[in-house]
Amino acid sequence: MFRSGLLVMIITMISRVLGLVRAGIIAYYFGASAMTDAFFSAFKISNFFRQLLGEGALGSSFIPLYNERVEIEGEERSKEFIYSILNLLFVFSTIITILMIIFSQGIIDGIVSGFSAETKLLASRLLKIMSVYFIFISLSGMICAILNNFKQFAVPASTSIFFNLAIILASMYFGKSYGIDALAYGVVIGGVLQFLVVLPAFFKIVKGYSFKIDWKDPYLKRIFIMICPMLIGIVARQVNTIVDQMFASYLAAGGVSALENATRLYLLPVGVFGVSISTVIFPGLSKAMSRNNYKEATDNIVKGLNILLFLIIPSTAVLTFYAPEVIRLTLSYGKFDEEAVKVTAQVLLYYSLGLYFYTAIYLMTRAFYSVKDSRHPVKFSIVSIVVNIVLNFLLIEKLEYRGIALSTSVAAAVNFILLLIVFRKKYINFSLKKSYIFFAKTLIVTSFALLASFKVENTILKLIVFSAVYMLFWTRSLIKNKMEVF
Repeated sequence: MFRSGLLVMIITMISRVLGLVRAGIIAYYFGASAMTDAFFSAFKISNFFRQLLGEGALGSSFIPLYNERVEIEGEERSKEFIYSILNLLFVFSTIITILMIIFSQGIIDGIVSGFSAETKLLASRLLKIMSVYFIFISLSGMICAILNNFKQFAVPASTSIFFNLAIILASMYFGKSYGIDALAYGVVIGGVLQFLVVLPAFFKIVKGYSFKIDWKDPYLKRIFIMICPMLIGIVARQVNTIVDQMFASYLAAGGVSALENATRLYLLPVGVFGVSISTVIFPGLSKAMSRNNYKEATDNIVKGLNILLFLIIPSTAVLTFYAPEVIRLTLSYGKFDEEAVKVTAQVLLYYSLGLYFYTAIYLMTRAFYSVKDSRHPVKFSIVSIVVNIVLNFLLIEKLEYRGIALSTSVAAAVNFILLLIVFRKKYINFSLKKSYIFFAKTLIVTSFALLASFKVENTILKLIVFSAVYMLFWTRSLIKNKMEVF
């Protein structure tokens, strides 16, 4: 588990870095103009359903049902379920693509009504080009979920690398000749590459294919019943972000930017660690639950929570105690002055308090999905939104933008605690004693790493010393006991 998780984390980190490079390349070649506004707006629309799939709604619904069917009917017969889902997804994504092409102007007019007529026309044209991307990325996303279930993690994790590279190369080599259209074609090529790169591994597993949809398959109906609450949960998370932005818009200039910049930084460990670990653990957890092997399921959950403690506690310490240094290292260039550093660092500090809860929510949500329960995570997401809104009202006057970040952290803590309590009460009442002990150890080791690095002035050297001291304490245990450490 740890080795697979580490591999996924490394690949995800490379992808995230390339994402930052992509943003820089686009800014370098196209700046910030009406053209880029048109591109980003059109891309957000064409990318909307990919975000739903990227959040794992379809794959998270499919995996537990597929594993249940394998236990009952065997692997060979269960492949029909794979074919039906992929064929249905192809039909659905093709219909959506055609509708986006036909009604692109109306969609743009409705969503970005503030644009000038010229910018709207450009956005409409770009949306027509990028609509095709949805077909390839939908199929790629579903195949990635299938590959993960067969413990093929490296290829699915690497798909975003090809997407980022396609846009980077399109900008560099065709930006001058084709203008902003080069980015749109880069998106489509990136989607095609993401689809093509997963096909060899997929056909190695299924060894054949059938272009048939079994409409009478009861599992096909069950997946739609299960996916609806998940989609509501994803929309709920988007609402949470919008609520924060709404409150921030009433603050002094720079508050929204501080929230946005701090969010980028705290989401880095969330994406690299939280998503990676939950991705690796979910297939095994789902199979264990489908066999009613509660001991194996418990081991998966507890180890997952402890691995996150191992990774997130030191990350939290760095983002909390060294927030200004991290901000200066990553953002303090050009017009990003010392006042902006100060404001963003304060926001980052309050966001970092909820870092473990953000990442652990991914794992506990997957635990519910493994028992085919998608309703409780949605309920708790809605509760956390209410908590966030109430706390924003209470804290924004005294703490301003810091209050928004703190509200988000507390809301995440409430969400995680509800997930943990209800899962233990309703499904597996596993012991948390090992996690409490591991948390104490991690906290002590992190404290030593902070003490050793605190006086170091150079930021890069400070982070190296912190990481070296932290890992030095764990090296012997990791070599000797491996996964038993967790």
